[in-house]
Amino acid sequence: MKALKLQILLFALSLILCNTQLFSQSTEEFKHRRQEVISKLEPNSVLILRSGNVSGTFAFPRIGGFFYYLTGINETNASLVLRGEHTRPLPPARFGVKPQAPPSEVLFVTPHNPVTADWDAQGFGIEGAKEELGFMHVKPSGEFDDYLGEILLSSPEVLYFDYDKSKYLDSPLTEDEQRINKAREKGAVLDIQSPALVIAPFLRTKSPAEIDILQTSVNIASEAHRTAMKSIQPGMYEYQLQAIIRYVYSINGAPAAGFPCIIGSGPNSVILHWMENSRKMEDGDIVVVDIGADYQFYWSDITRTIPVNGKYSPRQKEIYEIVLNANEEAIKMVKPGVPFSEVSKKADEVLAEGMLKIGLIDDKKDFKKYYFHGLGHHIGLINARGVELGTLEAGMVITIEPGIYIREEELGVRIEDDVLVTDTGHRVLSASVPKKVDEIEKLMSEKGIDISDHLIRQTQ
Repeated sequence: MKALKLQILLFALSLILCNTQLFSQSTEEFKHRRQEVISKLEPNSVLILRSGNVSGTFAFPRIGGFFYYLTGINETNASLVLRGEHTRPLPPARFGVKPQAPPSEVLFVTPHNPVTADWDAQGFGIEGAKEELGFMHVKPSGEFDDYLGEILLSSPEVLYFDYDKSKYLDSPLTEDEQRINKAREKGAVLDIQSPALVIAPFLRTKSPAEIDILQTSVNIASEAHRTAMKSIQPGMYEYQLQAIIRYVYSINGAPAAGFPCIIGSGPNSVILHWMENSRKMEDGDIVVVDIGADYQFYWSDITRTIPVNGKYSPRQKEIYEIVLNANEEAIKMVKPGVPFSEVSKKADEVLAEGMLKIGLIDDKKDFKKYYFHGLGHHIGLINARGVELGTLEAGMVITIEPGIYIREEELGVRIEDDVLVTDTGHRVLSASVPKKVDEIEKLMSEKGIDISDHLIRQTQ
Protein backbone atom coordinates (compact mmCIF):
# COMPACT_ATOMS: atom_id res chain seq x y z
CA MET A 1 0.00 0.00 0.00
CA LYS A 2 2.84 2.40 0.82
CA ALA A 3 4.42 1.72 -2.57
CA LEU A 4 1.09 2.43 -4.30
CA LYS A 5 0.67 5.69 -2.40
CA LEU A 6 4.20 6.71 -3.36
CA GLN A 7 3.50 6.02 -7.03
CA ILE A 8 0.30 8.09 -6.88
CA LEU A 9 2.17 10.94 -5.16
CA LEU A 10 4.96 10.90 -7.76
CA PHE A 11 2.45 10.85 -10.61
CA ALA A 12 0.56 13.79 -9.11
CA LEU A 13 3.84 15.65 -8.63
CA SER A 14 4.74 15.18 -12.30
CA LEU A 15 1.36 16.61 -13.31
CA ILE A 16 1.85 19.59 -11.01
CA LEU A 17 5.31 20.22 -12.43
CA CYS A 18 3.97 20.07 -15.98
CA ASN A 19 0.95 22.29 -15.36
CA THR A 20 2.38 24.95 -13.08
CA GLN A 21 5.44 25.58 -15.23
CA LEU A 22 3.81 25.39 -18.66
CA PHE A 23 3.69 29.16 -19.12
CA SER A 24 7.12 30.13 -17.84
CA GLN A 25 7.41 31.98 -21.15
CA SER A 26 5.11 34.99 -21.09
CA THR A 27 2.28 35.72 -23.48
CA GLU A 28 4.15 38.88 -24.46
CA GLU A 29 7.20 36.85 -25.47
CA PHE A 30 5.16 34.67 -27.82
CA LYS A 31 3.44 37.76 -29.23
CA HIS A 32 6.79 39.47 -29.80
CA ARG A 33 8.04 36.43 -31.73
CA ARG A 34 5.01 36.54 -34.02
CA GLN A 35 5.59 40.22 -34.69
CA GLU A 36 9.24 39.54 -35.49
CA VAL A 37 8.31 36.77 -37.94
CA ILE A 38 5.65 38.94 -39.59
CA SER A 39 8.24 41.69 -40.07
CA LYS A 40 10.38 39.26 -42.08
CA LEU A 41 7.59 38.21 -44.44
CA GLU A 42 7.51 39.71 -47.91
CA PRO A 43 4.50 41.97 -48.59
CA ASN A 44 1.38 39.94 -49.44
CA SER A 45 3.02 36.72 -48.26
CA VAL A 46 1.41 34.20 -45.93
CA LEU A 47 2.89 31.78 -43.39
CA ILE A 48 0.83 28.83 -42.14
CA LEU A 49 1.60 26.54 -39.22
CA ARG A 50 -0.43 23.64 -37.88
CA SER A 51 -0.02 22.17 -34.42
CA GLY A 52 -0.63 18.59 -35.48
CA ASN A 53 -3.80 16.59 -35.85
CA VAL A 54 -5.06 13.64 -33.88
CA SER A 55 -7.82 11.12 -34.44
CA GLY A 56 -8.81 8.51 -31.92
CA THR A 57 -9.33 8.88 -28.20
CA PHE A 58 -5.95 7.54 -27.10
CA ALA A 59 -3.64 8.93 -29.78
CA PHE A 60 -0.64 10.87 -28.45
CA PRO A 61 0.54 13.44 -31.03
CA ARG A 62 3.64 15.61 -31.02
CA ILE A 63 2.89 19.31 -31.29
CA GLY A 64 4.89 21.14 -33.95
CA GLY A 65 7.82 23.04 -32.47
CA PHE A 66 7.45 26.12 -34.68
CA PHE A 67 3.76 26.31 -33.79
CA TYR A 68 4.50 26.22 -30.07
CA TYR A 69 7.35 28.72 -30.45
CA LEU A 70 4.95 31.33 -31.86
CA THR A 71 1.81 30.59 -29.85
CA GLY A 72 2.60 28.83 -26.57
CA ILE A 73 -0.27 26.46 -27.35
CA ASN A 74 0.06 22.77 -26.57
CA GLU A 75 -3.04 21.34 -28.19
CA THR A 76 -3.89 19.53 -31.40
CA ASN A 77 -6.06 20.57 -34.35
CA ALA A 78 -4.94 24.19 -34.13
CA SER A 79 -3.53 26.40 -36.89
CA LEU A 80 -1.83 29.78 -37.14
CA VAL A 81 -1.88 32.10 -40.15
CA LEU A 82 0.52 35.06 -40.31
CA ARG A 83 0.56 37.63 -43.11
CA GLY A 84 3.09 40.13 -44.34
CA GLU A 85 2.07 43.70 -45.08
CA HIS A 86 -0.96 43.84 -47.39
CA THR A 87 -0.18 46.19 -50.29
CA ARG A 88 -2.54 44.90 -52.98
CA PRO A 89 -5.63 46.90 -53.96
CA LEU A 90 -8.75 46.04 -52.00
CA PRO A 91 -12.00 45.22 -53.81
CA PRO A 92 -14.57 48.04 -54.10
CA ALA A 93 -17.03 48.70 -51.32
CA ARG A 94 -20.28 46.75 -51.38
CA PHE A 95 -23.50 48.03 -49.86
CA GLY A 96 -21.55 50.85 -48.28
CA VAL A 97 -19.14 48.51 -46.51
CA LYS A 98 -15.48 49.15 -47.25
CA PRO A 99 -13.37 45.95 -47.34
CA GLN A 100 -10.59 45.63 -44.81
CA ALA A 101 -7.14 44.17 -45.33
CA PRO A 102 -6.91 40.66 -43.87
CA PRO A 103 -5.58 40.54 -40.28
CA SER A 104 -1.87 39.95 -39.79
CA GLU A 105 -2.54 36.94 -37.55
CA VAL A 106 -5.41 34.50 -37.24
CA LEU A 107 -5.55 31.55 -34.86
CA PHE A 108 -7.75 28.50 -35.32
CA VAL A 109 -8.53 26.36 -32.26
CA THR A 110 -11.05 23.73 -31.23
CA PRO A 111 -14.02 25.35 -29.45
CA HIS A 112 -15.04 24.07 -26.04
CA ASN A 113 -17.46 21.17 -26.34
CA PRO A 114 -19.75 20.52 -23.35
CA VAL A 115 -20.65 17.10 -24.78
CA THR A 116 -17.07 15.79 -24.62
CA ALA A 117 -15.95 17.77 -21.57
CA ASP A 118 -16.57 14.80 -19.27
CA TRP A 119 -14.44 12.55 -21.47
CA ASP A 120 -11.62 14.58 -22.97
CA ALA A 121 -9.41 17.46 -21.89
CA GLN A 122 -10.48 20.82 -23.27
CA GLY A 123 -8.08 23.31 -24.82
CA PHE A 124 -8.17 27.09 -24.62
CA GLY A 125 -11.24 27.43 -26.77
CA ILE A 126 -12.12 30.60 -28.69
CA GLU A 127 -12.50 32.92 -25.71
CA GLY A 128 -9.56 31.45 -23.82
CA ALA A 129 -7.25 32.04 -26.77
CA LYS A 130 -8.34 35.67 -26.86
CA GLU A 131 -8.27 36.36 -23.13
CA GLU A 132 -5.27 34.27 -22.04
CA LEU A 133 -3.06 34.34 -25.13
CA GLY A 134 -3.84 37.80 -26.50
CA PHE A 135 -5.04 36.83 -29.98
CA MET A 136 -7.55 39.27 -31.48
CA HIS A 137 -8.71 37.05 -34.34
CA VAL A 138 -9.61 33.49 -33.33
CA LYS A 139 -11.76 31.11 -35.36
CA PRO A 140 -12.99 27.53 -34.89
CA SER A 141 -10.59 24.94 -36.26
CA GLY A 142 -13.40 23.59 -38.44
CA GLU A 143 -13.22 26.76 -40.56
CA PHE A 144 -9.53 26.41 -41.38
CA ASP A 145 -9.90 24.37 -44.57
CA ASP A 146 -12.15 26.98 -46.20
CA TYR A 147 -9.79 29.75 -45.05
CA LEU A 148 -6.86 27.85 -46.55
CA GLY A 149 -8.76 27.56 -49.83
CA GLU A 150 -9.22 31.34 -49.93
CA ILE A 151 -5.52 31.88 -49.25
CA LEU A 152 -4.52 29.55 -52.08
CA LEU A 153 -6.83 31.29 -54.58
CA SER A 154 -5.43 34.71 -53.57
CA SER A 155 -1.98 33.79 -54.97
CA PRO A 156 0.13 35.10 -52.07
CA GLU A 157 3.54 36.46 -53.01
CA VAL A 158 5.13 33.56 -51.12
CA LEU A 159 3.25 30.86 -49.22
CA TYR A 160 5.29 29.45 -46.35
CA PHE A 161 3.50 26.20 -45.68
CA ASP A 162 4.65 22.67 -44.83
CA TYR A 163 1.65 21.01 -46.41
CA ASP A 164 0.95 17.30 -46.11
CA LYS A 165 2.70 15.44 -48.92
CA SER A 166 2.22 11.98 -50.39
CA LYS A 167 4.66 9.48 -48.97
CA TYR A 168 5.42 7.80 -52.30
CA LEU A 169 5.17 8.80 -55.96
CA ASP A 170 2.34 6.33 -56.53
CA SER A 171 0.49 7.21 -53.32
CA PRO A 172 -2.87 9.02 -53.49
CA LEU A 173 -2.63 12.79 -53.23
CA THR A 174 -3.16 14.23 -49.78
CA GLU A 175 -6.01 16.66 -49.13
CA ASP A 176 -3.50 19.52 -49.10
CA GLU A 177 -2.07 18.48 -52.47
CA GLN A 178 -5.56 18.24 -53.93
CA ARG A 179 -6.43 21.74 -52.70
CA ILE A 180 -3.21 23.17 -54.11
CA ASN A 181 -3.76 21.50 -57.49
CA LYS A 182 -7.36 22.76 -57.68
CA ALA A 183 -6.23 26.30 -56.86
CA ARG A 184 -3.61 26.17 -59.61
CA GLU A 185 -6.20 24.85 -62.07
CA LYS A 186 -8.25 27.95 -61.27
CA GLY A 187 -5.29 30.20 -62.09
CA ALA A 188 -3.58 30.60 -58.74
CA VAL A 189 0.16 31.22 -58.92
CA LEU A 190 1.78 29.62 -55.89
CA ASP A 191 5.38 29.84 -54.70
CA ILE A 192 5.36 27.47 -51.72
CA GLN A 193 8.33 27.49 -49.35
CA SER A 194 9.08 26.00 -45.93
CA PRO A 195 8.24 28.14 -42.87
CA ALA A 196 11.68 27.17 -41.56
CA LEU A 197 13.22 29.68 -43.96
CA VAL A 198 11.64 32.49 -41.94
CA ILE A 199 11.47 31.03 -38.43
CA ALA A 200 14.66 28.98 -38.06
CA PRO A 201 17.04 31.98 -37.86
CA PHE A 202 15.22 33.12 -34.71
CA LEU A 203 16.09 29.82 -33.03
CA ARG A 204 19.84 30.48 -33.08
CA THR A 205 19.79 32.32 -29.77
CA LYS A 206 17.63 31.82 -26.69
CA SER A 207 15.83 34.32 -24.49
CA PRO A 208 16.39 34.24 -20.70
CA ALA A 209 13.08 32.39 -20.28
CA GLU A 210 14.10 29.80 -22.87
CA ILE A 211 17.47 29.30 -21.19
CA ASP A 212 15.71 28.66 -17.87
CA ILE A 213 13.47 26.05 -19.47
CA LEU A 214 16.37 24.45 -21.30
CA GLN A 215 18.42 24.32 -18.09
CA THR A 216 15.55 22.43 -16.47
CA SER A 217 15.50 20.00 -19.40
CA VAL A 218 19.25 19.53 -18.98
CA ASN A 219 18.86 19.05 -15.23
CA ILE A 220 16.29 16.30 -15.78
CA ALA A 221 18.50 14.47 -18.27
CA SER A 222 21.46 14.96 -15.92
CA GLU A 223 19.60 13.30 -13.06
CA ALA A 224 18.66 10.47 -15.43
CA HIS A 225 22.35 10.00 -16.28
CA ARG A 226 23.39 9.93 -12.64
CA THR A 227 20.66 7.45 -11.78
CA ALA A 228 21.62 5.26 -14.74
CA MET A 229 25.26 5.25 -13.61
CA LYS A 230 24.24 4.04 -10.15
CA SER A 231 21.74 1.48 -11.42
CA ILE A 232 23.46 -0.29 -14.33
CA GLN A 233 24.58 -3.87 -13.70
CA PRO A 234 26.00 -6.67 -15.87
CA GLY A 235 23.14 -8.81 -17.12
CA MET A 236 20.73 -5.92 -17.57
CA TYR A 237 19.30 -5.24 -21.00
CA GLU A 238 19.77 -1.92 -22.73
CA TYR A 239 16.01 -1.37 -22.69
CA GLN A 240 15.96 -1.81 -18.92
CA LEU A 241 18.44 1.03 -18.51
CA GLN A 242 16.28 3.06 -20.87
CA ALA A 243 13.28 2.37 -18.63
CA ILE A 244 15.12 3.80 -15.63
CA ILE A 245 16.00 6.91 -17.63
CA ARG A 246 12.42 7.42 -18.80
CA TYR A 247 11.20 6.94 -15.22
CA VAL A 248 13.42 9.79 -14.04
CA TYR A 249 12.11 11.96 -16.89
CA SER A 250 8.48 11.36 -15.97
CA ILE A 251 8.71 12.03 -12.24
CA ASN A 252 10.47 15.32 -13.00
CA GLY A 253 7.83 16.71 -15.32
CA ALA A 254 9.20 15.54 -18.68
CA PRO A 255 6.83 12.73 -19.71
CA ALA A 256 8.44 12.45 -23.14
CA ALA A 257 11.98 11.93 -24.39
CA GLY A 258 13.32 14.49 -26.81
CA PHE A 259 14.49 11.66 -29.06
CA PRO A 260 14.74 7.88 -28.72
CA CYS A 261 17.27 6.90 -26.06
CA ILE A 262 20.57 5.62 -27.44
CA ILE A 263 21.88 2.86 -25.16
CA GLY A 264 24.71 1.25 -27.12
CA SER A 265 26.70 -1.43 -25.32
CA GLY A 266 29.60 -3.52 -26.59
CA PRO A 267 29.34 -3.78 -30.40
CA ASN A 268 26.48 -1.28 -30.36
CA SER A 269 28.72 1.40 -28.85
CA VAL A 270 30.24 2.06 -32.28
CA ILE A 271 26.84 2.67 -33.92
CA LEU A 272 26.07 6.38 -33.63
CA HIS A 273 22.30 6.12 -33.48
CA TRP A 274 21.69 2.69 -31.99
CA MET A 275 18.09 2.92 -30.79
CA GLU A 276 16.94 -0.71 -30.71
CA ASN A 277 18.33 -1.03 -27.18
CA SER A 278 17.78 -4.77 -27.24
CA ARG A 279 21.15 -6.21 -26.21
CA LYS A 280 22.03 -7.81 -22.89
CA MET A 281 24.89 -5.82 -21.35
CA GLU A 282 27.80 -7.99 -20.24
CA ASP A 283 30.57 -7.64 -17.68
CA GLY A 284 33.44 -5.80 -19.38
CA ASP A 285 31.25 -3.94 -21.87
CA ILE A 286 31.32 -0.22 -22.31
CA VAL A 287 28.02 1.54 -23.04
CA VAL A 288 27.29 4.85 -24.77
CA VAL A 289 24.29 6.55 -23.16
CA ASP A 290 23.03 9.39 -25.37
CA ILE A 291 19.79 10.86 -24.02
CA GLY A 292 17.72 14.03 -23.81
CA ALA A 293 14.50 15.02 -22.06
CA ASP A 294 11.67 16.94 -23.70
CA TYR A 295 10.65 19.62 -21.22
CA GLN A 296 8.10 22.12 -22.52
CA PHE A 297 9.26 21.37 -26.09
CA TYR A 298 12.92 22.08 -25.27
CA TRP A 299 15.30 19.18 -25.70
CA SER A 300 18.49 18.50 -23.81
CA ASP A 301 21.11 16.20 -25.33
CA ILE A 302 23.81 14.69 -23.10
CA THR A 303 26.06 11.69 -23.67
CA ARG A 304 28.24 9.76 -21.28
CA THR A 305 30.13 6.52 -21.88
CA ILE A 306 30.35 4.23 -18.87
CA PRO A 307 31.60 0.73 -18.00
CA VAL A 308 28.81 -1.74 -17.32
CA ASN A 309 30.66 -3.26 -14.35
CA GLY A 310 31.60 0.11 -12.85
CA LYS A 311 35.33 0.02 -13.71
CA TYR A 312 36.99 1.04 -16.99
CA SER A 313 39.49 -1.42 -18.40
CA PRO A 314 42.95 0.03 -19.20
CA ARG A 315 42.09 0.12 -22.93
CA GLN A 316 38.69 1.70 -22.36
CA LYS A 317 40.26 4.32 -20.12
CA GLU A 318 42.98 5.05 -22.70
CA ILE A 319 40.43 5.81 -25.41
CA TYR A 320 38.12 7.61 -23.00
CA GLU A 321 40.81 10.04 -21.87
CA ILE A 322 41.50 11.09 -25.47
CA VAL A 323 37.83 11.85 -26.07
CA LEU A 324 37.52 13.66 -22.73
CA ASN A 325 40.52 15.83 -23.58
CA ALA A 326 38.96 16.75 -26.93
CA ASN A 327 35.67 17.56 -25.22
CA GLU A 328 37.29 19.82 -22.63
CA GLU A 329 39.65 21.59 -25.04
CA ALA A 330 36.82 22.32 -27.46
CA ILE A 331 34.61 23.70 -24.68
CA LYS A 332 37.41 26.06 -23.62
CA MET A 333 37.17 27.75 -27.04
CA VAL A 334 33.45 28.48 -26.83
CA LYS A 335 32.75 32.22 -26.68
CA PRO A 336 31.05 34.88 -28.80
CA GLY A 337 32.74 35.68 -32.10
CA VAL A 338 34.47 32.32 -32.53
CA PRO A 339 33.48 30.36 -35.66
CA PHE A 340 32.20 26.95 -34.66
CA SER A 341 34.42 25.52 -37.38
CA GLU A 342 37.44 26.59 -35.29
CA VAL A 343 36.04 24.83 -32.22
CA SER A 344 35.51 21.72 -34.33
CA LYS A 345 39.03 21.98 -35.73
CA LYS A 346 40.44 22.04 -32.19
CA ALA A 347 38.61 18.83 -31.30
CA ASP A 348 39.87 17.22 -34.51
CA GLU A 349 43.46 18.11 -33.62
CA VAL A 350 43.22 16.71 -30.09
CA LEU A 351 41.62 13.48 -31.30
CA ALA A 352 44.17 13.01 -34.09
CA GLU A 353 47.11 13.62 -31.75
CA GLY A 354 45.71 11.21 -29.20
CA MET A 355 45.10 8.47 -31.76
CA LEU A 356 48.59 8.91 -33.18
CA LYS A 357 50.20 8.80 -29.74
CA ILE A 358 48.68 5.42 -28.85
CA GLY A 359 49.31 3.94 -32.29
CA LEU A 360 45.69 3.75 -33.38
CA ILE A 361 46.64 5.61 -36.58
CA ASP A 362 49.94 6.14 -38.38
CA ASP A 363 49.10 9.55 -39.81
CA LYS A 364 47.00 12.34 -38.30
CA LYS A 365 44.96 12.69 -41.45
CA ASP A 366 43.56 9.19 -40.87
CA PHE A 367 41.71 10.16 -37.67
CA LYS A 368 38.37 10.31 -39.51
CA LYS A 369 38.42 6.54 -39.74
CA TYR A 370 37.50 6.49 -36.06
CA TYR A 371 35.69 9.83 -35.76
CA PHE A 372 33.22 10.41 -38.55
CA HIS A 373 30.59 12.86 -37.32
CA GLY A 374 30.36 16.56 -36.56
CA LEU A 375 31.32 18.05 -33.22
CA GLY A 376 27.95 19.49 -32.30
CA HIS A 377 24.69 21.22 -33.10
CA HIS A 378 22.16 23.63 -31.65
CA ILE A 379 19.76 22.39 -29.00
CA GLY A 380 16.62 23.87 -27.55
CA LEU A 381 13.29 23.91 -29.30
CA ILE A 382 12.46 20.75 -31.23
CA ASN A 383 13.35 22.33 -34.58
CA ALA A 384 16.61 23.96 -33.50
CA ARG A 385 18.96 21.08 -34.29
CA GLY A 386 19.10 21.74 -38.03
CA VAL A 387 19.91 25.45 -37.70
CA GLU A 388 23.34 26.41 -39.02
CA LEU A 389 25.94 27.04 -36.32
CA GLY A 390 28.21 29.57 -38.02
CA THR A 391 29.88 32.09 -35.71
CA LEU A 392 29.02 31.70 -32.03
CA GLU A 393 26.78 34.32 -30.42
CA ALA A 394 25.75 34.97 -26.83
CA GLY A 395 22.51 33.13 -26.14
CA MET A 396 23.30 30.10 -28.28
CA VAL A 397 23.10 26.67 -26.67
CA ILE A 398 25.15 24.04 -28.46
CA THR A 399 26.48 20.55 -27.95
CA ILE A 400 30.13 19.54 -27.87
CA GLU A 401 30.33 15.80 -28.58
CA PRO A 402 33.61 14.31 -29.84
CA GLY A 403 33.97 10.56 -30.05
CA ILE A 404 36.14 7.61 -31.09
CA TYR A 405 34.64 4.43 -32.52
CA ILE A 406 36.83 1.35 -33.00
CA ARG A 407 34.61 -1.20 -34.67
CA GLU A 408 37.18 -4.00 -34.62
CA GLU A 409 37.40 -3.70 -30.82
CA GLU A 410 33.67 -3.14 -30.24
CA LEU A 411 34.74 -0.01 -28.39
CA GLY A 412 32.97 3.30 -28.86
CA VAL A 413 33.29 6.41 -26.68
CA ARG A 414 31.35 9.66 -26.97
CA ILE A 415 31.14 12.50 -24.44
CA GLU A 416 28.56 15.21 -25.05
CA ASP A 417 27.83 18.35 -23.06
CA ASP A 418 25.26 21.12 -23.48
CA VAL A 419 27.00 24.50 -23.50
CA LEU A 420 25.51 28.00 -23.28
CA VAL A 421 27.43 30.79 -25.01
CA THR A 422 27.49 33.71 -22.56
CA ASP A 423 28.44 37.36 -23.11
CA THR A 424 32.03 36.68 -22.04
CA GLY A 425 32.52 32.96 -22.61
CA HIS A 426 30.43 29.92 -21.84
CA ARG A 427 28.62 27.92 -19.18
CA VAL A 428 28.35 24.13 -19.27
CA LEU A 429 24.70 23.44 -18.49
CA SER A 430 25.37 19.71 -18.05
CA ALA A 431 28.29 20.14 -15.65
CA SER A 432 26.53 18.18 -12.90
CA VAL A 433 26.95 14.91 -14.82
CA PRO A 434 30.34 13.36 -13.96
CA LYS A 435 32.67 12.81 -16.90
CA LYS A 436 36.08 12.20 -15.36
CA VAL A 437 36.95 8.53 -14.92
CA ASP A 438 37.37 8.61 -11.13
CA GLU A 439 34.16 10.62 -10.67
CA ILE A 440 32.14 8.20 -12.77
CA GLU A 441 33.55 5.13 -11.05
CA LYS A 442 32.86 6.65 -7.64
CA LEU A 443 29.24 7.41 -8.51
CA MET A 444 28.75 3.96 -10.01
CA SER A 445 29.68 2.41 -6.67
CA GLU A 446 26.61 4.00 -5.08
CA LYS A 447 23.23 2.30 -4.86
CA GLY A 448 20.72 3.08 -7.58
CA ILE A 449 17.44 1.55 -8.70
CA ASP A 450 17.39 -2.24 -8.34
CA ILE A 451 15.25 -3.54 -11.20
CA SER A 452 15.08 -6.99 -9.61
CA ASP A 453 12.53 -5.56 -7.19
CA HIS A 454 10.14 -5.07 -10.10
CA LEU A 455 10.74 -8.09 -12.35
CA ILE A 456 7.85 -10.51 -12.71
CA ARG A 457 8.35 -14.24 -12.33
CA GLN A 458 8.58 -16.02 -15.65
CA THR A 459 6.04 -18.83 -16.01
CA GLN A 460 7.25 -22.17 -17.27
